[in-house]
Amino acid sequence: MPGLKKNRKRPNTIAFHVSDEEKIAIETRINVAGLPKSEFYIASCLEKKLDVIGGKFGSDRLSVQIENMNVFLRNAENIYNKNQKIIEDYTEEIGAITKRLNELNEAVIEIQKENLELQKVILESRYFNEELLQLMKEKK
Repeated sequence: MPGLKKNRKRPNTIAFHVSDEEKIAIETRINVAGLPKSEFYIASCLEKKLDVIGGKFGSDRLSVQIENMNVFLRNAENIYNKNQKIIEDYTEEIGAITKRLNELNEAVIEIQKENLELQKVILESRYFNEELLQLMKEKK
């Protein structure tokens, strides 16, 4: 509606886009500062020092923000501890699997050694069979 901005102290509008994370961070700072959004934005843009306003309302808002941060940190710590437990469990499982694989590899190596010995015996017996056949042919 034209004309409504004429008599305002601040008739101009400035807008900008932010990501979801940036919006959350900005709104948190606004709540902590205890200022109206417009005053916070103006002060931030003009590089003024932002002071937290005292009083019951401001301290209540600050208290709620601190409690929210505390809850977030507790939840993050719980998630971290659960993840550490899962990592420990998986590490133990991987260790057990690795140990079993090493044992199986050793068993395979032993079987391969036995196979080589058997192949050697088979080759020797073929050699002796060929010699025996030659001897028999010579005697005829």
